[in-house]
Amino acid sequence: MKNIFSSVSCIIYVTIILLSCGTQNESNEELKDEVIAIHDEVMPKMGELKTLKKNILAVSETLYQEDSVMHAELIGKLESLAERMDQAFDGMFVWMRQYKPGSEDMSEKEYREYLLDQKEKVQKVNADIKATMNEAKVILDAKG
Repeated sequence: MKNIFSSVSCIIYVTIILLSCGTQNESNEELKDEVIAIHDEVMPKMGELKTLKKNILAVSETLYQEDSVMHAELIGKLESLAERMDQAFDGMFVWMRQYKPGSEDMSEKEYREYLLDQKEKVQKVNADIKATMNEAKVILDAKG
């Protein structure tokens, strides 16, 4: 009877371990999908980001030609925004170059930590792109 109880306990224990590993793996796949979804949300807007930057610099140039002294503060803000837009643009490609979608060299736990770090990084890239685009749109609409 003791052998049967031990065997059943062992089977239950192994089953729990296997299920938890499967759950971790699913969780990692879901996390990987989240990371890619955050990237995919703003990647199509990269062309629009560059166009908005070009338009911001055009406004800056117009103000400079009108009266660079009177508009110095606004020109500085516009040029700063254009620089942040470049940084947001570059940030996407820096993130993409360093992102590795596979987990071949990592344990499940290491891969999860990696994905959590990547999620944080791509969320920053996403937020930077959206923030600079929104700021540019507000300025351009006001100048409109």
